[in-house]
Amino acid sequence: MRKWVVTLAVLLLSMTLVFGVVEIEFWHAMGGGHGEALKEIVEAFNNAHPDIHVKAVYVGNYGALSQKLLASAQSGTLPVISQAYSNWTAKLIQGGFVQPLNDFINDPEIGMSKAEWEDIFKPFRDNCTWGDTVYAVPFNKSTYILVYNTDVFDLEGLEPPKDMTELLTTALYLTQDFDGDGQIDQYGFGLRPVVDTFQVFLAQNGGAILTKKEDGTYEVTVNSPEAVEALQFMHDLVYKYQVAYMQGGYLDGPFGDGKIAMYISTSAGKPYIENSTRGKHGWSWVTLPKWKTFAPLFAGTDIIMFNTATEEQKRAAWQFMKYLMDPQVTVYWAIKTGYLPVRASALQTEAWKAYVEQDPKNAVPVSQAPYGIFDPQLGVWYEIRTVVGNAVSDAMYNKKGIKEALDWAASEIEKLLKEEFGS
Repeated sequence: MRKWVVTLAVLLLSMTLVFGVVEIEFWHAMGGGHGEALKEIVEAFNNAHPDIHVKAVYVGNYGALSQKLLASAQSGTLPVISQAYSNWTAKLIQGGFVQPLNDFINDPEIGMSKAEWEDIFKPFRDNCTWGDTVYAVPFNKSTYILVYNTDVFDLEGLEPPKDMTELLTTALYLTQDFDGDGQIDQYGFGLRPVVDTFQVFLAQNGGAILTKKEDGTYEVTVNSPEAVEALQFMHDLVYKYQVAYMQGGYLDGPFGDGKIAMYISTSAGKPYIENSTRGKHGWSWVTLPKWKTFAPLFAGTDIIMFNTATEEQKRAAWQFMKYLMDPQVTVYWAIKTGYLPVRASALQTEAWKAYVEQDPKNAVPVSQAPYGIFDPQLGVWYEIRTVVGNAVSDAMYNKKGIKEALDWAASEIEKLLKEEFGS
């Protein structure tokens, strides 16, 4: 009888715990190895917080996630939290669906101190903030860096270029016709005629597609002198100097095959670089070559919370969002995926120090974080990127002149901004 009473008591306690659990649905687009790493982090959080259960739901790629979020906002079926690019967040803010996070950050029980919040790299914080309101926290961040073939550089006794002048001279030196048949066998540089590549060169040249004004609106500067110079330089690398191999697809394949000696990639491309070069040649990467300034472009999503959740769910969700930014957790995520830690103190953890000691180039991408820039926080940014991408492609394939292509882009962007801000 006594044994039965004890068993019943345990059962009732278990039922109480189960019914007391707050469930948080979290939509994401992390597949493959990235998805496995995220699953491990979610399980660790759930184990450490028996009163909260985060249910991670893989929606598909970023396009699928974006479409599902916008559709769910209209149908009233949003999750509690989700990954989101800042332009998605901007659209959802305009619709009134995103939960401001200031009160959670400042909460005396579950919030973050001023020092803890400012420990997050400033560009990451800025990309999560609209005016004085924080609407997101940083999650999977990557940056653009310069990848180079160490075997080729060692053979020629060269150092990787530190600025754009050195990039050109190094590419000239490394562009070679080994067999004398009149065909280039090794290009010094590889280049993609896409908006991302253009943005990298443009930012380093001190320009931007859009420049934010004091009143919060934007001036179109995609056809500025800095922009024309940046796109002209890309064009000259291919046609005037003939040192750049150009293709629309990713460049890890030509790099692995020795077709190109250098190219610009995102840090998230590390696994593909390793696969393409394995058994063929060594590789490393360095910070982007400077031009008129040093403003490395960053990319990646944040985590946002929706105001359609209950207050209990919001508090629980914030604890998970804060957990993702814990120095130990963000380092684990970085090591497992190739993305970057989001906090400065994470670089002082033993795990990160060991990771860098094992391979010093692991420290390069995050060293750019204090100087990083992000895309504008606009709902129509995807459409703007598409316009600029078309202009860059037209110019690089000689369908339009440099200034002609950028002037056309400026005109189209003006129309898109009217959709965002009104006439």
